[in-house]
Amino acid sequence: MNLLKNNVKLAGLLIISGMIAGILSIASAVDSPNYLTEATANAAQVSIAALFQFILCLTYIGFAILLYPIVKKYNKSLALGFLSFRITSGVVLIIGTVILLSILVVSQEFVKSSSENQWAFEAFGNILKITRDYINHIFMVFTIGTGNLLLYILFLKVKLIPKWLSFWGISGTLLSIAASILLLFGIVEVITVEYLALNAPTGIFELVLGFWLIIKGFNKEFVM
Repeated sequence: MNLLKNNVKLAGLLIISGMIAGILSIASAVDSPNYLTEATANAAQVSIAALFQFILCLTYIGFAILLYPIVKKYNKSLALGFLSFRITSGVVLIIGTVILLSILVVSQEFVKSSSENQWAFEAFGNILKITRDYINHIFMVFTIGTGNLLLYILFLKVKLIPKWLSFWGISGTLLSIAASILLLFGIVEVITVEYLALNAPTGIFELVLGFWLIIKGFNKEFVM
């Protein structure tokens, strides 16, 4: 029993750790309009961002691995769906990490190349950057969001956490998915007031949920 309670607390710690890793995985040099020169000038920043994006991947998968043995006892289908989408989101993050490091390589080659050949590196770099944006802000959000919805619905059904917290998680996740859909169709842009406002409820919820699991844990005892 103590091991199960400790796993729940550790899952909460992984949520907090994932949020920190997510902040540190931001590569402002790559997000700059002049990323082909900025990435090389800030190579250490880009490499550190890639490292923390990989750590973020580990926190996503680790969170699911810790909770799956517990929640599957209440609803195996929802628990399996949650685990599957979490693993998928981890794979998507790894792909995003590889692309981030590839942008750094292209940036370094762009800086070293002659002006006649720079257009090729610029074209390839733009493809990589656009792909990374789609992966990080759309496909990753879809996969992690779907998995989270399944988990929060399970929480709501069996009351492992208070209902208000489950409803908050579900509504916040739906808003984040909506933000990604708007981004996909070009209605909003990344790092705008509208985009951040739609994602804010999820960010605050995850912070609250992380501390809730660390301090209070689940509402009911684990049932074998």
